[in-house]
Amino acid sequence: MKVYLTIISLVISLFFPLAVFSQSVQENPKPVYVSPEGKIYVKSNQPVYLRLATSPEDSAPDYILRSEGSMKSGKIEPFKFEGHGKHTIRHMADHRIPQQNKDNHLFYVNDDGKAPNTKLSVTKAPWVYNGNVNIYGKPVTITLKSTDESSGVFAGYYSLNSEIFSKYNQPIYLDKEMDYTLKFFAVDNVGNQSKERTRLYSLDFTPPVTNHSIVGGHINVAGEDVVSPRSKIALKSRDEKAGVKQIRYRFKGEKGVYSGKLLTMNGLNDGVHSLVYAAGDRVENAEVNKTFTFYLDSIPPVVSHALMGDQYFADKTTYVSGSTKIELTATDNKAGVRRIRYYPANEKAQTYEAPLSFPQRNGKFNYSFAASDQVLNVSDTIKKSVVVDISPPEVSPKFMGEHYYVRKTHYVRLNTQISLPTTDNLSGVQSVSYAVDPSTDTEVGMLYTQAFTLPTEGIHTLNYRAIDNVNNDSKIETITLYVDEVSPVIYHHFGTNPTVPTDSVYPLKSLLYLAATDKQSGIRNIYYSINGEKEVLYKNPLSFKKSIDYSIKIRSIDNVGNISTSQVDFTIR
Repeated sequence: MKVYLTIISLVISLFFPLAVFSQSVQENPKPVYVSPEGKIYVKSNQPVYLRLATSPEDSAPDYILRSEGSMKSGKIEPFKFEGHGKHTIRHMADHRIPQQNKDNHLFYVNDDGKAPNTKLSVTKAPWVYNGNVNIYGKPVTITLKSTDESSGVFAGYYSLNSEIFSKYNQPIYLDKEMDYTLKFFAVDNVGNQSKERTRLYSLDFTPPVTNHSIVGGHINVAGEDVVSPRSKIALKSRDEKAGVKQIRYRFKGEKGVYSGKLLTMNGLNDGVHSLVYAAGDRVENAEVNKTFTFYLDSIPPVVSHALMGDQYFADKTTYVSGSTKIELTATDNKAGVRRIRYYPANEKAQTYEAPLSFPQRNGKFNYSFAASDQVLNVSDTIKKSVVVDISPPEVSPKFMGEHYYVRKTHYVRLNTQISLPTTDNLSGVQSVSYAVDPSTDTEVGMLYTQAFTLPTEGIHTLNYRAIDNVNNDSKIETITLYVDEVSPVIYHHFGTNPTVPTDSVYPLKSLLYLAATDKQSGIRNIYYSINGEKEVLYKNPLSFKKSIDYSIKIRSIDNVGNISTSQVDFTIR
């Protein structure tokens, strides 16, 4: 049987859901796309139905074709193409009727299972990739270019900073200094959607901020920064986005790039200096130059030393008393004095706050001191040495001539010279003064220069004192003196009565006793001479064993040399 089909056209009928890409996408591609050249593209995995029509008109009636499986099951079943690529629907040739124009029996359908690809490009600008953010130093334009190897691109879409997705029609212009989040994807003509991609961008038009800091001695005096030779300068820069590329500086007449190593004051003289610096970030934002002007104070304080109170200099030695104090002062040319340190011998250092006292003991005392200014310039240590003298002089009255001391009284003669020799173990004697018969206990009104004598007989009082060269005072001492110009009174008597009283005749072996009295200083010695013989010191009574005439001369001396004489004439028979 011959079957003639009046098939005018074969229509492919597809069932498909509409994809919704985002809230902003108003147009959605259909799963079937016919290119201007007439090629048919079907989205992969779409159910496909075949319909039979006898006219190409859209209004022509059509009839669905059922597969053998559908006929058996009683249900209309779709089929699917077997994967991405070109597929063929063919009217198989009948071996009994030769086919005419075989191409009219072949129908091609392209299965499209691949999404488009989008490339992104950015106009040229200073750029750095920081973490996952693209940072630019000036406004940029972003271009999206999508391609599809099968059905072709339906549209590209993008969202900037979480806005609703929009259809990409023109390049995206970024010109504000802020952070941007760009999301984008593309859809082909059968609805394949590429994976949504995200790019992070940031525009940075702000240069870094650089600051300096001083390590070591530093002070601000009346608005002026003052540093020391030991000071160092550190530079630190911060940039919020692109990051600091480098810090450039000009210092000591030279230019350089800061490496992180502290800048020193080496080679600079005392005076005013400047450091100029600025930083640039990695997208070529440059900071305006900053200038740090400072005064380098390399001169330490000058310390002045003064002794307040008693002092005396002799033989390259300075003597001070126990009441003397050390006063230290310091001046500084710029930064100002920070403190004065005082170092007593063999003791810990002290901070000077008020005049200092010396130890209350005799002897050599070494000390030193130094001052520092507010930027820690330290003066040379000055060493001093003194001899502390806390002992007063000692006065020991001496008598040149007759002198006798008894019962706390010095007995002397009118011609006895009194001297006041004085000794001092350290600074030496400054003065000795005295008063004879003073009107008060504190009178010492006459400066002692030489030995003196007392003016009159009788009792006297002598006040004296000595002061050494650091004004240690011996205090007033008083002694009692008596000028004795009265000779002793001599006495004699015999141990037996005379045999002839009227003629002073005494028997053999008679004893003669000698004696003397003195009202003040007392008797020193009694001497006697018998009949012109040599004078003998009287010790014991005299015994006479010869019957002859005797003439006894007697001499008595008191303790200050007053002499009296007497003579006794008698006969032993």
